Amino acid sequence: MTYSPAVRDHLLAFADDEHLVGARHTSWIGLGPFLEEDLAFCSIAQDELGHGIGLYGLILDDDVELDAFALLRPAEDYRSCWLAELECTDWNDSLVRHWLYDRAEALRWEALAASPDPAAASLALRAQREESFHLAHAEQFMSRIAGTDSTGRIADSVRRLAPIAAGIWDPTATEDDVLAEGFVTTSSAQLAARWNDLIRADLARWGIDVDWDDAGVVGAQQHRTQRSDGFAAFHADLQRVLAVDTSATW
Repeated sequence: MTYSPAVRDHLLAFADDEHLVGARHTSWIGLGPFLEEDLAFCSIAQDELGHGIGLYGLILDDDVELDAFALLRPAEDYRSCWLAELECTDWNDSLVRHWLYDRAEALRWEALAASPDPAAASLALRAQREESFHLAHAEQFMSRIAGTDSTGRIADSVRRLAPIAAGIWDPTATEDDVLAEGFVTTSSAQLAARWNDLIRADLARWGIDVDWDDAGVVGAQQHRTQRSDGFAAFHADLQRVLAVDTSATW
């Protein structure tokens, strides 16, 4: 199906988020705090990358090679949020990112599942089945850690990452057109309000008393057209093998 430029940008932003957060999750494979988490993050990363492939598949023309598009585009052509791009070298940050992202992701797939476009809705319904396990994992692990976090490190991670995570809801510049077309019927602002209520309810349930300041972060992504400070190194690392010979067949 051929989508309008506005819808294409909407799906591209979601695809880039799924691709890059999946790639970031892979950095913990073999390095998690225990074997169960190595396996869990490996599975979650694989799912997120698969969802990214599915979303790219909706918008790419038949003559566009997926791997080249996903990995070799100029940095300014990506529409990912900063949370997906962020390098989390601390396990607590990676866990909190997982929870914040998957809380948002569940809402995004729910909105896409309600789309009148059959291909997008079908993909969303398939993804929701896997995402339910991702979110359950994040909630379970956050709850377990919160009960033993005497140093407040999880609270520190939430305070640091929640403002960055709010950028998930920075809409593409043409979101109004997407809504006008009826491709989706829920705006980013509406989803953001629901997400904010959910994450604050989670924190209250886990007994994590923390607040954060969004000033200077929210809106800084300029409709997702601005890359984060560490993106260039991340992008180069993603390209490391493919860029050796872009004409090779792997």
